[in-house]
Amino acid sequence: MTEARRLLRAPADKIADPILKAQICTPDSESRKICANFRLLQSLCYPMLRENLCIFSSSPTLTHLWHNLCLASLRPPRVAASRGGSAPPPSLPQIPPQKRHHAVKTDTLPPGSAVGQYHVIRKLGEGAAGQVYLAHHKILDRDFALKILHPEWVGNDQLTRRFFQEARHATRLKHPNIVGVITADQHKDFYYLVMEFVDGVCLEDILTRQQRLPAERAIPYIVGVLRGLEHAHHNGMLHRDVKADNIIVESATDRARLLDFGLVKDTEATQKLTAQHAVVGTPYYMPPEQWRGEEVDARADIYSAAVTLYYALSGRFPFPGRSPLAVAHRLMSEPHDPLGSIQLFGQSTSAPKLVTILDRALARERDLRPSSASQLAGELEQWLEQQRPAPTAKTSSRSFAYAPPHAEPTMNIPSPNLVTEPVEIAPNTYWVGKRPPNEIFYANPYLRHFPGEQGQEDFNLIIDPGSTKDFSVVQAKVGRVIGTINNLSSIFINHQDPDVGSSVGVLLGRHTPNAHVLCTEDTWRLIQYYNVPRERFVALERFPRGIKLPTGDVVRPVPSPFCHFVGAMMLYDPTTRVLFTGDLFGSLTDKDAEGLYVDESDWAGMRAFHQIYMPTQGAVRYALSKIRELTPAVEIIAPQHGRVLRGHWVKEYIDRLWNLPVGLDILDDRHSSPEELQAWTTVLNRLVEVARQAIGDEVYALLESDPNLSGILSVNSGAVEITSLGKTTVERAVRLICEHVTPDVASAIKYEAVYSANELSLPTPMVELDEDGPEVASSQLDPVADAGFSKV
Repeated sequence: MTEARRLLRAPADKIADPILKAQICTPDSESRKICANFRLLQSLCYPMLRENLCIFSSSPTLTHLWHNLCLASLRPPRVAASRGGSAPPPSLPQIPPQKRHHAVKTDTLPPGSAVGQYHVIRKLGEGAAGQVYLAHHKILDRDFALKILHPEWVGNDQLTRRFFQEARHATRLKHPNIVGVITADQHKDFYYLVMEFVDGVCLEDILTRQQRLPAERAIPYIVGVLRGLEHAHHNGMLHRDVKADNIIVESATDRARLLDFGLVKDTEATQKLTAQHAVVGTPYYMPPEQWRGEEVDARADIYSAAVTLYYALSGRFPFPGRSPLAVAHRLMSEPHDPLGSIQLFGQSTSAPKLVTILDRALARERDLRPSSASQLAGELEQWLEQQRPAPTAKTSSRSFAYAPPHAEPTMNIPSPNLVTEPVEIAPNTYWVGKRPPNEIFYANPYLRHFPGEQGQEDFNLIIDPGSTKDFSVVQAKVGRVIGTINNLSSIFINHQDPDVGSSVGVLLGRHTPNAHVLCTEDTWRLIQYYNVPRERFVALERFPRGIKLPTGDVVRPVPSPFCHFVGAMMLYDPTTRVLFTGDLFGSLTDKDAEGLYVDESDWAGMRAFHQIYMPTQGAVRYALSKIRELTPAVEIIAPQHGRVLRGHWVKEYIDRLWNLPVGLDILDDRHSSPEELQAWTTVLNRLVEVARQAIGDEVYALLESDPNLSGILSVNSGAVEITSLGKTTVERAVRLICEHVTPDVASAIKYEAVYSANELSLPTPMVELDEDGPEVASSQLDPVADAGFSKV
């Protein structure tokens, strides 16, 4: 400010800086403010002005800064003519009105308008680059979000090239915490971007309504964003505009998803369409190096994510200011405001360790910040986990006849007598089912007992109570834990199973008339026919973030639609880390199996169960992706059928089911003729020969040891034979072998699978082909077959 005052006192003809000279009109107080602001603006933006003025005019942030400055001045800025031999100053563009990029807009498309194969449903909003619409794809029968560029951007070749280049980059990002970009195209005289449509609420809107969020809610949102950023950084891309406005919280899952990669930058691109020193971002969220127009890296996104978390926790920004210039001044010269107290599990706390984590992430020098987004995410997760109230060994207000120990059974020791005793699979969590001898398919009801504090009622939740034929056993086992089945508080139902529905009718009609039924609307449509009153129904869709019980405990609904009914919903208990999955992970159990917990022998029955009951692999993968996102991570999976998963079997079976084709995916494959199976066997033997050139006979051991190929493939005397599911077997074998060979050999195996299947008139296997094909020496290329073709 001292320099600005000195310049203000100097005569106008003695000021060398033409831009500043043009702003000094009269030495009044208003001019003094303007000159001081201009000096700061120059220090931030002048390098960029020298490089590329068109970026200045198209940058919403800088245009906004420039316009605010000009509104306060006594007359519009102008540049004095250069004199003598000095280098001419940059010629400034005519100052546009505020948000000039909105001046000429795409006419709002009315509902029903066609954009290629998309039918516009309604307008969702408008941003700096264009308008966003909800649209329906006629062929795919699916909703998407269309972002249509404003027409004045179309005439700018540089921005158009950048738009399509960044669209190509963004399509590479496939992550649950990133709103996916599908494609970009041109329709008539405008360009548009196709993105996933996410039904949710913008984090900025949430904060506008609630001012700030408790740490147990805000931190998982930002951890999700950081996980998405880590994925983008790993793929060589930066976001550069992380902020609450660009985070949407999905209504169905309460998952934060990062959107608007319109400012994304490919860090490895050789042709940089964003000019050096260009300032791109939003003022309150930008780190110092981004303000200065310097080259940014992943740590800029980390800084912005930390600002977003600070804002979500406190309701204000670390560097507040009435104008972007004020923010920049504070950012460059002063420490950020202290975080202050935050809300954590219903209490107000100063959270010193969290403050330390945030201070590092908000460091002015980028070298002092966490080196990666995953590092910051891990620190935040660890801190939050340490703050969670530890489960207390509450003493129930009621006296029970049965009080089993809380120790989990050792993995290799059979469970207690399954016929007569409930089995405690986790603290206060019991299996209360019926296990008749020589039975391979049975139901698994569970009881979760939530003890109340002194003087407070306990809460007892039964999960999937089984069929009425098992009711007497379930009733007796529940009574041994909570005294009588009449003490049940609520009933959770995973899906619309008629057997389970009949038990609900019995429970509410005869034993627990005041209990509630927790399920989805789709499940309720069946349950209501068992004379269950509507006022006892609690729709789980209303509680995507979890249900707080009267005891203060929380359980979380986890959607698993079509697994195997449309209304399927899992239930997660984050305190015990038990996930009740319904039919997902269900199994047929060997009649000689002992105990309650799965081992390798359960895979054949689980595979058969899922291939029979689950409609598509997509439905299974959707549910599995929800499980993988849960925090804290699941430790026990309690399905409605089969045996309970714990220990390393949780991850093992999640991975196996992820790769298992089911239902419609194998419908045609199940009816293969002997001739077709023999043809598929020929294809597989060709692949094996290719693999043997690299890994020898190890390929036979790989195929023989894979549980996914057990029962559908035999290996005898150095030869393989497919006994069922020919296409599925070849696809699985290709994936398995390619994991154990070099990329070049893997590429050759994949193309051999495709070529051999086509040669034998078989369906093309679903394998991920390399973009350029296997490497082949130029002397081996067929000049006729290759003529007229080139790489895309």
